[in-house]
Amino acid sequence: MLLLTDLLGPDTQDLEWYQMMTRAAIVFIIAMIFIRLSGMRTFGTQSAFDVVVSITLGGMLSKSIMGHYPFFPSLAASGCLVLMHRLISFLSSRSKLMASLTEGDSILLFKDGKKKTAAIKKFDITEKEMLAAVHEQNMDNFDRVQTMWLEPDGKISVTKKQE
Repeated sequence: MLLLTDLLGPDTQDLEWYQMMTRAAIVFIIAMIFIRLSGMRTFGTQSAFDVVVSITLGGMLSKSIMGHYPFFPSLAASGCLVLMHRLISFLSSRSKLMASLTEGDSILLFKDGKKKTAAIKKFDITEKEMLAAVHEQNMDNFDRVQTMWLEPDGKISVTKKQE
């Protein structure tokens, strides 16, 4: 137990280089476990909800490495955050209201040849961004566009007119 205390320096802010290295290795392994537990959704879709969890988890884990907070309570708080993320993700998959609160909704930007200028202005979308989304669909202009949507992850999706 004394060796573990010396290796981790669990209750000190003045860590030695080997204590920080040991903490970094442990936090790396624990972070990998937490990320696997929270699921690919945390880093795959990057909704605002997922980004906030990612940033917060990173900040909490970095504090435990640097010794700004006690080691084991920091890891426990990080684990709590991961469990909360899983719970909210589970609830979001079963409730449209929860999904809307945590992930947001798609916003219609263009339909049937008409731009939705109020939405475009509200979300600060530029003509260049809209045209880039059209180009990604191998189209030169808006003539073949049925609809354009601003997705919750910030991407603009385009549906083509049926020919």
